[in-house]
Amino acid sequence: MHENWWPDLLAHVPEECPWAASDVVVAEMRGFDDPSVPGVRFMWSALVPVAELEALGGRLRAFGHEVESSGRPSPLLNGPQSFNPRFWIGTYLEGEDGAPSVREDYEPLILGWTSNNQTAMVLDPRFAMTYGLMPRVHVDGSTRWDNPAEPEFDVASVDRPSLYADLRYEDMRAIVSRDYLQDYLSLRDMALVQVFYECRHGPSDKTAELALGTSHQLNEHLLTREIDVQRRRDGSFCAQVWGARHVAGPGDFPISVNPLETQGLVWPGNPTPVTSRIADRFRPRDYIYVRDTVLGAYEGRPGFHVHPESGGVGYQNQWNVGPAGRIGRDLIQLEIRKLYGGTPHRVVQHWHGYAVAATAEQLSAEARKVPNVGTRAKALTYGIADVGERLSALAARFGIEVSGEEFVKLDRTWLHYHGWWQGLHVEPVARHIPLDMTRSAFLARCLDLDKLVVECLAERHLRLFVRAFGPQADKIDKLRGLKLLDRTICFCQIGHEAGLSVWDSAEEIVSRFEAAGTAVGRPIEKLFALSDLRQVTGHRKEDMDGLIAGALERFGLDLAAARGGWGHVMDTIYDQLADQLATVVRLLDDCLSEG
Repeated sequence: MHENWWPDLLAHVPEECPWAASDVVVAEMRGFDDPSVPGVRFMWSALVPVAELEALGGRLRAFGHEVESSGRPSPLLNGPQSFNPRFWIGTYLEGEDGAPSVREDYEPLILGWTSNNQTAMVLDPRFAMTYGLMPRVHVDGSTRWDNPAEPEFDVASVDRPSLYADLRYEDMRAIVSRDYLQDYLSLRDMALVQVFYECRHGPSDKTAELALGTSHQLNEHLLTREIDVQRRRDGSFCAQVWGARHVAGPGDFPISVNPLETQGLVWPGNPTPVTSRIADRFRPRDYIYVRDTVLGAYEGRPGFHVHPESGGVGYQNQWNVGPAGRIGRDLIQLEIRKLYGGTPHRVVQHWHGYAVAATAEQLSAEARKVPNVGTRAKALTYGIADVGERLSALAARFGIEVSGEEFVKLDRTWLHYHGWWQGLHVEPVARHIPLDMTRSAFLARCLDLDKLVVECLAERHLRLFVRAFGPQADKIDKLRGLKLLDRTICFCQIGHEAGLSVWDSAEEIVSRFEAAGTAVGRPIEKLFALSDLRQVTGHRKEDMDGLIAGALERFGLDLAAARGGWGHVMDTIYDQLADQLATVVRLLDDCLSEG
């Protein structure tokens, strides 16, 4: 049989290229919903000295297909002090022409064992120790391994144990960063060999049928694998493979060797590669420019501090990217000398991946005035805090002592002292807004905005304030925070337009409000539109376009505005919400001054 021969049921196996992904699957257990009998796949990875792999001469079929272990000790079998717990992936070559058989054991990158129908995978502690990786239990039950010194997250990930039940294995995988894996292979002069077993069932297999002829079973021993195919009594087929493949070997040192010390990086506008030594020669105000999408790796992660106004980033007390400054909508300006100084080389490489050549137009005085997500989020944050402050002052005229923070959960004085981006629900709103933002990301950001400017409204205090205006025809007990704020602003708007003191003429204002009915309008219509966008994700997919279009119409937008991405749509919503809050603040100021 030709070495490239595969039955149709297993034809996908040679098409796999595990090293092509930035995160390499190094161990796997999967179950398949095949007809009649579930299929299964086991895959593990062995570390093999390069010379010993070459000595095999391509005979990878010699590898066993699983991780073996010494198992639980037995005093009767092992005797006292004779037990040696260990793991290995073995090879076995039968001797030819009277030569002895040869057996060798190799290190598994992922350790594994089975107990009570459960199989566990564990990252080799030697690999974790080499890079100072620390384990972190994820909410899905997997164990993630992080490099806190860089920091770099999810360097490796191992799923929770797989349970075998009803002839089916739960899916389980172990994944390792390709860069770290390459570095480890180079450090140890090892080759990565994946060993596997797969069994699949299907109603037909033309390739297997042709090879079987009139036989019911065929077993082929090829260089890299053993394949067994069977024709069942019902005419269906079963195909099994036990094999191995060489995935990678020694090469570069992407982790252990700092490329900034040797080859350097070429930055837009500077054709010469910049090493750490060359970076020291740059002068202050020798700038580089980076898209703010670079911040996505840090936003919302514990330990990082992202300054939304400048675009600078810090990690605990270990390192800092800055001083930085935003230019226009989405550019960040940095001194190249400061970026290299005291920042881990992989952080510098990350920022280099987002570097751009800034044009004269992008650096003009006019472009520098263009709002960015930092200025927009700041306007929203202070806007809702100012609304709370004015509501507090107005409520005091009715004899109600409620602070602005109690009304909206934000206080301007606290924000000014601690930093506005530290306020409740502010951080998610201050994250970068990519121009090509997806619709799902757009709706998620609308939810974040809603938490900041709508959910913050204290229903209890607003209801007390609305009641202070006097008896009303409808039942305000059923109104929630946003509608209670709307009612309050409507009262203030009616009073201001009529030149009435809100607290002295409350009864008259309520009378005019009820007489006007729907003619009063909604002074905070944009906030209601935001609330509607927040609720879109709870509807059926086929209804979403119509609901989004209806909400966007109240911002003067349509779905065509998002044709190239939802970034500019998001900008407009930020701006119009901030403008509406500013309008509310001016109205409340006018009402306070009229008393």
